[in-house]
Amino acid sequence: MRIKSWLPDLETCAQPRYQAIADAIGAVMDGGQVVVGEKLPAHRTLASALRVTVGTISRAYARLEEQGRVMSRIGDGTYVLARQVSNELPQALAQEPDSTLIDLGQNVIVPVGQDQALAQTLLEISQDQAAQRRVLDYQPECGHPWQRLAIAGWLRRFGLSGEADRVAITNGAQHALACLFRILTMPGDAVLCEALSYPGIVALAQQMRLQLICVDVDDEGLVPESLEQMCRAFNARLLFCVPTLHNPTTATMSESRRQQIVEIARRQHLHIIEDATPAAILAEPPPALAALLPEQVFFVCSLSKSVSPGLRVGMVQAPRAWSGKLAAIIRANCWMATPLTVEIACRWMENGVLQQLLHAQRLDIAHRRQLAEPLLQGYPMLSHPGSPHVWLYLPAPWRGTEFGTMLRRRKVAIKLGDAFTVGRTAPPHAVRICLSGTVDPLQMEQGLRIISSTLADGPEGYFTSA
Repeated sequence: MRIKSWLPDLETCAQPRYQAIADAIGAVMDGGQVVVGEKLPAHRTLASALRVTVGTISRAYARLEEQGRVMSRIGDGTYVLARQVSNELPQALAQEPDSTLIDLGQNVIVPVGQDQALAQTLLEISQDQAAQRRVLDYQPECGHPWQRLAIAGWLRRFGLSGEADRVAITNGAQHALACLFRILTMPGDAVLCEALSYPGIVALAQQMRLQLICVDVDDEGLVPESLEQMCRAFNARLLFCVPTLHNPTTATMSESRRQQIVEIARRQHLHIIEDATPAAILAEPPPALAALLPEQVFFVCSLSKSVSPGLRVGMVQAPRAWSGKLAAIIRANCWMATPLTVEIACRWMENGVLQQLLHAQRLDIAHRRQLAEPLLQGYPMLSHPGSPHVWLYLPAPWRGTEFGTMLRRRKVAIKLGDAFTVGRTAPPHAVRICLSGTVDPLQMEQGLRIISSTLADGPEGYFTSA
């Protein structure tokens, strides 16, 4: 995009500067001087050319994004969207309360008795003097010995050794990932990950100035040949991956695929951060990569996608050689995980409440999937019987942004493939649909009917209504 061809006169303009800039860029789009997918100038470049602040450019780009004319990708840039169609709702719809929106975009869990379990556990803690001391006092950075022992026992379900001295407790999985990145990387390092990956990793990598390198994926997750190629090409020493119930595709590695990935890691001296948070919902999760290569794999898990995101309890089983460094970074970062929430989670692990909550969650997922299958039948998708979401490939000529905008007009929210795309990889024309996004299964069913009818109608209505 050639900046000099459309520079607005900000000195004589009566509008706020950010609005004038947004309007000028919009006019260039309307005139066909930029093509779909073209990257807009970097914030600092444009700010220098127009002699305004970077904040002014940020507001202008934000305004264009609100209108559905551009899309920003963290750590990559701002790109022109297809057809430059406004994403704004008509005024009458915009004034409707948010409660009318059927949200199938958020990957959340549903209430299955967590509130009653919490109330009962807090009552028990209030009557237990030893527990009161644990939750009100400082604890070792990796957690109280009893809590580490309880978590180590629970992690055996993933095929892990159950060694409590290798377990560190964190304030959720995201905190665990941040701590591991700090001990395993330096600014500028290359970190391998799936071409479609957890958005939190993209944010962490940008904040820590790491270079994310995409590895090709298929229906089983990481493609071994691509992984080895990227290891050699970038001299990478760290891989982040989700081998079970991958987010967003639900891909789950077979036993043979896991063995292939582990052998490559061994040959290439590659450390792996394995995120098993989605797998915690399964009754019998497959053996973790950490069980196959314990000296090189950092196993991360939490209860956020299976029991309660509010507990913020994460757990790491680290290779023994790295346990001390992990403890030091936790101590420097927050001293320790929050003792009260860890106490609650560990009591649930010990007294069977956690197993009951997980079982109830699995039953709810099965019921929702039973409702969803006939409504989405015939459309290509990836899914897993234990997953609360599906990865739906859009039939031509639908594009992801157009489909998302049309559904939003019909008061349904989903998550576009763009949200999971790493770097400058072309986003797939696919969306993630979370069956547990709304508490009421009947409302979920209504949202899926709207999705199905929208797919069948095609995108013609999208352009004629714009």
